[in-house]
Amino acid sequence: MRITIQEPTTGTVMNLDAETEDYNGEQAWRIIFPEKDSFVMLQKEGDWTVVDEEDINPDLINAIAEKLKAKDSYVHET
Repeated sequence: MRITIQEPTTGTVMNLDAETEDYNGEQAWRIIFPEKDSFVMLQKEGDWTVVDEEDINPDLINAIAEKLKAKDSYVHET
């Protein structure tokens, strides 16, 4: 799915792709940037963490998590 966020540091609008992925038996999201760089996010006990990268801005993670949460709510309501 495609998500659109405002990058927290620069304010730039970004279109990212988010694909579900199995991460050690748990459902995770692979977030893919336009340049094709990517990382995997996993939600545990309500908190989102990046499991395969170290230097991701926490504000960026929060912005992405909000969009994933909104998409998930929409899917469950239909």
